[in-house]
Amino acid sequence: MAYPAQDSAAIHQLIQSLRRYAEASDRAVDAAGQRSGLHRTDLRALTILMQRQAAGLDTSPTDLGRLLRLTSASTTALVDRLEANGHAQRSPSTTDRRRVRVNHTQTAAEDGRRVFVPMARHLASHLAGFTPDEMQSAMRVLTAATDALNTLDDPAVTPETARPDSAGPA
Repeated sequence: MAYPAQDSAAIHQLIQSLRRYAEASDRAVDAAGQRSGLHRTDLRALTILMQRQAAGLDTSPTDLGRLLRLTSASTTALVDRLEANGHAQRSPSTTDRRRVRVNHTQTAAEDGRRVFVPMARHLASHLAGFTPDEMQSAMRVLTAATDALNTLDDPAVTPETARPDSAGPA
């Protein structure tokens, strides 16, 4: 799908705004991690563990490494770090005793709330002035942008072959 020049400029401006938001978000998460003594990868691992546990899924160290795109040695070091600081624990799988699962701890959940709830409240206070329709539009835009980036994780899709008319709402 070809875009008129005006739409193309607007899309470019929106992509630049999304990039600036992603950079600001990265800085905020990095600062939160530094305050809590956690690396960015540790924070990402804890997010994955919390989401998977909430969905009732076991997570093995192998699963965690695959989802974070880490080597086996890096995954072991990560889980060791999380265990050492009380944020994760290893235990036998409930479905296969030969496998080990990794779970986040209550300490991790409490530390996460302490670090990220104030950030969420701050964001909410800046978004409170938007109408419900504006919020719906923003959510559609963010969902479409997220889906587009997630599609790039598919080995069959490259930025050169991704088609702008194949993703996102019409």
